Amino acid sequence: MFDNHYRLLKPLSTEGGTADVWLAIDVNTIDTSFDEIDSGEHSNENSGMLVAIKIYRPKNALDIEGEQRFRDEFKIVYECRHENLLQPTNFSIFEGIPYLVLPYCKYGSSEQLIGKTLSPDEIWKFILDVSSGLNRLHTNEPSIIHQDIKPANILICNTKDYAITDFGISSKHSGTHGFYYEDENSGTMAYMAPERFQENAEPICQSDIWAFGATLFEILTGNVPFGEEGGRYQMESKAQVPIVNNTSSDIQRLVNDCLSLEAGNRPSAKIIKEAALARQYPVRSRRKYILALGLISIAIVIISIFFLSPEKSIPVDKQFEIALNDVKSDDAATVKRGISMMDSLSNLRYIPAIYQMAYTYGWYIEKESLKRKNILGIEVFDNEKDGLYLPKVDRYSNEAMALFSKILELDDSTFAEINAQSAYRLACYYVNPNQIIKSNMSKGKMYLEQSKKWAELSKDSILLDKINKSLDTFK
Repeated sequence: MFDNHYRLLKPLSTEGGTADVWLAIDVNTIDTSFDEIDSGEHSNENSGMLVAIKIYRPKNALDIEGEQRFRDEFKIVYECRHENLLQPTNFSIFEGIPYLVLPYCKYGSSEQLIGKTLSPDEIWKFILDVSSGLNRLHTNEPSIIHQDIKPANILICNTKDYAITDFGISSKHSGTHGFYYEDENSGTMAYMAPERFQENAEPICQSDIWAFGATLFEILTGNVPFGEEGGRYQMESKAQVPIVNNTSSDIQRLVNDCLSLEAGNRPSAKIIKEAALARQYPVRSRRKYILALGLISIAIVIISIFFLSPEKSIPVDKQFEIALNDVKSDDAATVKRGISMMDSLSNLRYIPAIYQMAYTYGWYIEKESLKRKNILGIEVFDNEKDGLYLPKVDRYSNEAMALFSKILELDDSTFAEINAQSAYRLACYYVNPNQIIKSNMSKGKMYLEQSKKWAELSKDSILLDKINKSLDTFK
């Protein structure tokens, strides 16, 4: 028995820095019945309500600090109610030991999702719930920064919704709870953003977004993105965000932006929530409307074709031909129109259009690709001697890599030649020194072998020659 109120059953977590979490029965909720035969009162232990109790571990920190920490952990969330935040139901002190009572989540934490194959619906559900909880914290007055977002602190409620828990080191941006922020090591290093390792770092909402990106990356891949040193390694090595394979390009872009080295380049929790609701990132509807205003005459023609003569709707391959002719034009407005059409077709998973978008954003020295970048205002590192025409802004190269990965994910043998080119281009990023992706020869070799398979199928002798020469360097 604990505090004459709770029967402790088993520990749920003993890994916390200052507290243990126990599964317990609230004995006040156990049903009792009166037996007329022996005039005795009997209780049904199985009827008691299960709860989780977070009990302070007094030997690990000053008692007065622990008491205040628990008191404020209770208040900080109690006053910030939301379905995706796990609300403590009680705070008390027993024999000098403070403790919190929380709902018991029988499905455990999101740690169990790590490395599992999740459907798009399951991934977007996770993103929506966690971003909704973060948005509630970050839009509070003053903002509340959690500071320890990770899979273990995102529980799966009995309703199968996700809820953020463990606010033991949370901070209010106004500084009213500044004592929570002990130093840069408050939290779990693998999920700590780069700026948290800087001297005199102040808590900011964007650090929670980086931690969310690291959490999502780990759930999708089975590994944290930058090892156990987290943002410190990213900051010191200038490492690029690893590619997340076997998921949609939208989710890849979201993870990449959340893990941006610069805090200002990360999306807000509100933007992530909107992306989850729309199931796309970034949410492109507004951009498409703006583009449509500039292309109103073309829109009228297309609408006329589709609505006045439904039987004469333009097939996807014909739309692609029109778009391809447009992007090859020397007129800037026509090229932009073609790229807009390609973008729409790529969203329909039409592989040739996906490749053309990757060709537009990616690392190419061909004049056609450079012309498109120039029209779109995408600056490149102009180094003709080394053949380096990489976009100066990383997100364009990351977008291209995500599109190449999407093509390979679709695995459509109808477009074997495009598949071969896509795998070869991904290999180039990993094998050739560049400012976007850290060299990874094993990945480079994997993509070269994948490219060779498709090149043999498409009988592309020129590409096969390039691939074989590259593979010879691994011998």
